[in-house]
Amino acid sequence: MSLANKEWNLVADRVLAVAAFLAGILASLTLSWFIPIRLKRHSLAISLCIEVLLIFGAGLFVANHVNNEWFIVCMCLAMGIQNDALRKTNRVSVHSTYMTGMVTTLMQKSFEHLLPEDNAEELSANQSSGAAIQILGQMWLSFIVGAVAGAVIVACFQNRGLLFLVLPLIVLIYFEIKSGLSVDNSSRAASG
Repeated sequence: MSLANKEWNLVADRVLAVAAFLAGILASLTLSWFIPIRLKRHSLAISLCIEVLLIFGAGLFVANHVNNEWFIVCMCLAMGIQNDALRKTNRVSVHSTYMTGMVTTLMQKSFEHLLPEDNAEELSANQSSGAAIQILGQMWLSFIVGAVAGAVIVACFQNRGLLFLVLPLIVLIYFEIKSGLSVDNSSRAASG
């Protein structure tokens, strides 16, 4: 629509957003490919730390009235990194950047779970559907709560509100590192 209306600045911003999002996915894929084996367990925490830094950067660009392009780049890079970092949760494919795919998968898995087939293969699929329902349901609810909370925070606190949005990410980083360290300690105890 922006292109048809010859709104060239909006066209450029939207192309920039898509390019930055794709660059974020590529950066996350590259990070997970080249990360040392001993740090693979902490790849989600590393991705979340990068996301926090990008969100802080976006907040600083907005607060200092720098042009919108730097804000777009930081936020879309962060979304791309998040999208790749969360693509698998407990072996369930997760798409963090769009709700329709998650809701469709949630409904499909719920349908499979409620109307199982009688053979053994379908019984196994039914158990898999139950796990997917639990994970996707929680994630879908957390996206809704997060979107509403984020909108309220930014609406109430304007530019500074963006910086408040990193607090839940910092909590997630803490728990991700803590869980990774407990797995490391239990692995050492079992092998030692």
